[in-house]
Amino acid sequence: MWRDIKRILHRYDNFLLTTHVNPDGDGVGSACALMELLLARGKQVRFVCDSPLPNKLRFLDYHHLFESYDSSKDYSQVQVVITLDAHRRDRIGAVATLVDRPGVVSVCIDHHEAIGCFAQHVAIDSHACSVGAMIYTLCKECGFDLNINAANGIYTSILCDTGRFSYSSTTRKAHKIADECIRLGVDPDHMYARLFQQLSLAQVLIFSRALQSMELHLDNRVLVQELRLADCQAVGVGAIELENLDLEYILEFDKSVGSVECVVLLREVGEGKVRVSLRSTVELDLSPVISSIGGGGHSRAAGALISGTLEVVKRRILECLEPLLHRKAIAG
Repeated sequence: MWRDIKRILHRYDNFLLTTHVNPDGDGVGSACALMELLLARGKQVRFVCDSPLPNKLRFLDYHHLFESYDSSKDYSQVQVVITLDAHRRDRIGAVATLVDRPGVVSVCIDHHEAIGCFAQHVAIDSHACSVGAMIYTLCKECGFDLNINAANGIYTSILCDTGRFSYSSTTRKAHKIADECIRLGVDPDHMYARLFQQLSLAQVLIFSRALQSMELHLDNRVLVQELRLADCQAVGVGAIELENLDLEYILEFDKSVGSVECVVLLREVGEGKVRVSLRSTVELDLSPVISSIGGGGHSRAAGALISGTLEVVKRRILECLEPLLHRKAIAG
């Protein structure tokens, strides 16, 4: 799987790393680790995303190489674009225009199930607990001894994408890699505080709005919350901030509600635009729902950006979930 990518890392000198819109711990953590590998080889590296870097992940930008995509900037020196944690071009936003430039080599490293991919060179392992774990393997394949920066990135990736080592993606290998990162100097207590105990006032205020809108549907098996743009603006959170705000903490809280098997968070991010976040709390495969609404992600954690009003989108999601839960009830 790594032969072509190793050849590319050796042959070219100027790299641009990117990940999906609204970057998370896996996308940023894996980019951080890959950046260390490339810099150790004397390569030129930029980390460019269509969305801002979440505040809680900024500490991973050790070399101050992150930048938001800007069409007015000069990207003419970029030879290779490496996309992490996303295999669909629409998931990387406007950065996709750089992939189309003549002569640019495109690479995708991902752990989501994929039938097709826009990149010329692909490494996909749907059994990997995170892309960071894949970058760990790539580092080993390249003979690169992890430094503390790379270890922090890989540990962040695994910690976030295994749900703090609680999801079914938590394998023995995940623990083994985490153990090596800790032996290299990663501080678990410090990392947990950085990643999960840094809520902004805006996030707390948004949480209060989400709790007020909580609804239970389909025999109390589905919990739905709506974040209306006008309500969020009332507490000082605008459309752009709301779209990019990390709300994973809300979903984690929702999953703790007794009878709930699936949680749905709907946020109105513009006129006729709703961002949908789905999480299942049991062995409920959300893939059919995600594929039907044009979203992406994992079987138990996924999302999409859908055109329509909150009411229309909510009805559509519930209509997709109803037969899924019915089949599960019969099978159970």
